Amino acid sequence: MESTTIEISNLPESVVKALSKRAEEAGTTMPEYVRYLIEDDLSSSMSLRVLFAPVREQIRESGIPEDELDALLEEAREEAFQERQGKNQSE
Repeated sequence: MESTTIEISNLPESVVKALSKRAEEAGTTMPEYVRYLIEDDLSSSMSLRVLFAPVREQIRESGIPEDELDALLEEAREEAFQERQGKNQSE
């Protein structure tokens, strides 16, 4: 299989740092993590990308920092988990 190298210019340092952090969390290198992101995006169904496009745009427009968004999503996930745990214990 032939491969191609892609160079990305003018990537903000904050994006590079975030990619580096995510790659480290995933236990891989930044190039491998970026490859995963690209392959994952291309293999996703178009309907999901279309479905979530308005949500992504609202998040982008809100200007909420990524760490705050992560905290909000984690809080919502934890609340949902606790609700499910409570229902399972009462059954």
